Amino acid sequence: MLDSKAKLLDTETAPDVPDAPYPGLVTLGATENGDLLLADLLHTGTLLLEGTADDVLAVGRAMALEAGTCGWTDHTEIMTVGLGTRLATLLPRGRVQPMPHVSAVVADLGALLLEVHQQADDSGAPEPLPWILICAGDVDTEQAWQLADAVSAARNLPIAIVLPANDATRNAFPTAEPIAAAPGTPVTLPQLSDEAVQLQRLTDEQYHQYVHALKFAEEPAEPATGTWQLAEPHDQTAAAPRPQPHPLLRIHTTGTEASDPGSPYPALLASVSATTPAAPKALQDTPAAETATEAEAEGAGAEADDAGAGPSAAGSGAGKDEPGTEDSGEESQAPEIAVLGPLAVSGVTTSGHGPKVAALAALIHLRPGRSADFLCTAMDPVTPWSTRTLQSRLSEIRSRLGTAPDGSPYLPRPTHGYRFHPDVTSDWQRFQHLATRGLADPDAGTADLENALYLLRGKPFEGRDFAWADAVQQEMISRIVDTAHTLAVRHTEGDHPDLDAARRAALRGLEIDETSEVLYRDWMNIEWGAGNTAGVRKAIARLHQVARTYDISLEPVTEQLIDLVLSDQSGATRYARSSRT
Repeated sequence: MLDSKAKLLDTETAPDVPDAPYPGLVTLGATENGDLLLADLLHTGTLLLEGTADDVLAVGRAMALEAGTCGWTDHTEIMTVGLGTRLATLLPRGRVQPMPHVSAVVADLGALLLEVHQQADDSGAPEPLPWILICAGDVDTEQAWQLADAVSAARNLPIAIVLPANDATRNAFPTAEPIAAAPGTPVTLPQLSDEAVQLQRLTDEQYHQYVHALKFAEEPAEPATGTWQLAEPHDQTAAAPRPQPHPLLRIHTTGTEASDPGSPYPALLASVSATTPAAPKALQDTPAAETATEAEAEGAGAEADDAGAGPSAAGSGAGKDEPGTEDSGEESQAPEIAVLGPLAVSGVTTSGHGPKVAALAALIHLRPGRSADFLCTAMDPVTPWSTRTLQSRLSEIRSRLGTAPDGSPYLPRPTHGYRFHPDVTSDWQRFQHLATRGLADPDAGTADLENALYLLRGKPFEGRDFAWADAVQQEMISRIVDTAHTLAVRHTEGDHPDLDAARRAALRGLEIDETSEVLYRDWMNIEWGAGNTAGVRKAIARLHQVARTYDISLEPVTEQLIDLVLSDQSGATRYARSSRT
């Protein structure tokens, strides 16, 4: 309990405090007068929740949810057992890390102790992040004693534990504070307050409603339809000249509507009035009207989902149904880092610290074995991250990605640099596997090359610019161009060339690297072979435009091929093939 004479921070001073002074602070409950009782779990020691499994689950959920969302636990690792996985993957702050069982928690705590021991002689090493376990699952005797031994070995490390009360946990933690978790039962904690409180809890219904709301919050915005397309574009400022009328406004109106000064937008008014009778039906189709039904549906199967839920496929959607996933025989449930397009990582959303967390995950995957100092500098060369910030983002990666089937985290604690579990993969790895196999087999490898190009969602790291990724990004682009070029050549060879497939391959490669002259030569040759004069001139015009934009000179072989196809000489195809590189 806070000393009543303590001087509190005002609103002007509080932002200057670098780290939260009470990272384990959670609301235990409220008194009859509505006063909240807050406790710092890192100072209350081990707490045992007494009650039924449902009561322990409700109280544990409330603790984990508050600890995982409040601002003062930004630098905290929060482990949960038996609370499900859905909520942790949807929270905007990825601090909650679901663990499959207590044994996995013990292994993580042991890795933390080893990391601290290895850094004991390093005066510049940061202090370990506060570590909190909130468990509502089964704990047997062996697990309870393993956890007790690990906590005892931790000595002065900032650790807090909340467990269900049973014979095993009572024996392993004899000094733990018991708390009655049953609803309607007043709880008094002498070390905190003399007043009885009702414990804070999150019921199943509240849990499903919260998950439902978070799920819809992460859904991308739907494009405007109907009259909403007439809204001013976001890049059109009030001071800028107005653009031409929207095409939807270019309709014929009656003389009355056109001359009515009180109806400046007759088309808009007409469309609104025309849809008014159908408004009740439209409202029935909105997400708001479906909330109750979907919440009930989720409530029926949510616990089953939690029991078997694991990290989802990368948010990009790449690799979901494409032929390239058939190599393994079954769809992998391990996290994937998607870099062949906008950066996306399994379970990492775009809200909160999501973009930075995804970038850090990509860095670790593409540059494995690097030290903490390297990661801090690489993530921001101008203003390097502090090691404490790095630890927080690493903790969020562990929370978002979860654990492998063997219980080990997909991002283990470092021994010789940071690296992912071997099961963690990326679309770049799959691309390399398919492309190299396809290149090695001139007869049957064409399908592999097609599948490799199918993985592309855009340019590597599209929309982001990372200094550490420049070299690997260029390598990716070069390999993509090689793959597209080889595929285009194979489709033009033989007695029955497929010029449409060849054209698709060349243009797909040009979407990734619009300056690749070898692909322009392929494109010109394909159009010339198809007798498409307009296509030939289009390819040449686009190439010249790119050359002017980037102020580059064309290679001699490209200039010669342009002369050949424009003069329509019969040797163009043979010349182009013999001069490709």
